[in-house]
Amino acid sequence: MSTVLRPRYRRFTLLGVAAALLLAGCGSGPSQAGAAAIVGDTVIPLNLVQDRLAGYLDRQPEGGQVQGEGGAAPQAKLDKTARDILTFKIQHELTLRAAEREDVSVSEDTLSQLLEQAGGAQQLSEGTFFDADTFRNERARDQLLQVEIGRKYADKLSVTFDYFYANNTQDAIDKAKQIARDPAKMEQFVREAKQKDSQAGETNAKVSSAESPQLATTLLFGVPANTVIAFPPSPEQGNWIVAHIKERSTTAKPSADGGSQELTPDVLAGIGLRMLQPLSDELKIKVNPRYGVWDTSAMGLAPSEGEKAGFQVAVQQPKP
Repeated sequence: MSTVLRPRYRRFTLLGVAAALLLAGCGSGPSQAGAAAIVGDTVIPLNLVQDRLAGYLDRQPEGGQVQGEGGAAPQAKLDKTARDILTFKIQHELTLRAAEREDVSVSEDTLSQLLEQAGGAQQLSEGTFFDADTFRNERARDQLLQVEIGRKYADKLSVTFDYFYANNTQDAIDKAKQIARDPAKMEQFVREAKQKDSQAGETNAKVSSAESPQLATTLLFGVPANTVIAFPPSPEQGNWIVAHIKERSTTAKPSADGGSQELTPDVLAGIGLRMLQPLSDELKIKVNPRYGVWDTSAMGLAPSEGEKAGFQVAVQQPKP
């Protein structure tokens, strides 16, 4: 199974060495004036994003000039940077709530020790969207909390699902919507996909986080049962899969060999970040439209609905 569904895997880590913390993206829209985003009952103000963006530009070596990748226009680069700043702030709010709910914590001594081993907050914050204090108190702490949440669930997650590879992104989304309306169509789509490639689909597939920890960082493990999703399991592949999640468990029997102890911190943090998804769905995150929309597929902000990294829809229950 894991050879067919290669994960859409992209993480960053501060552990081990000084790793550059770069971007993720996502959001969804509020109407409250002065808010960049609303996470539950917490308002993230516009001026926080604007102040952090201004501080980031001031710290650039060329007087605040930001050159876009591939020759992108400076405004497009600034827009992306602002989305990234807000993404990390939303993740921060989710991480604090999830850590409290899961009863995990990171001591000040542990945080200080790991930062010192990695070069210190000042050095690690260079080139990021954070000053040294914010890097320490938000980004570094968040990553360590996500590692601990990931460690808690690394060998306890499992999903049972049907899936097939779609012809293209729009085909995947269209078929996902059809399956949500009529789950019986899944068998037909799997059959058609397997006629082209015997490994292009399967019914009642089951995979656990212990078997495929990197896959546990993806949308596949973040949604509840009776959800249909469409997403690219690997950025290298490009093509999307459609999956109908039939069962999801967070209490699977842990592996006897204690496999979670062998996982790298960035994989554990990736699992921890994915475990924030149910909370993000519960809180119904609202994002100011100027920053885009919340995308649970990537656990970050996307510029628009059409640029989300994945798609999910609940299976429609039959009317009584």
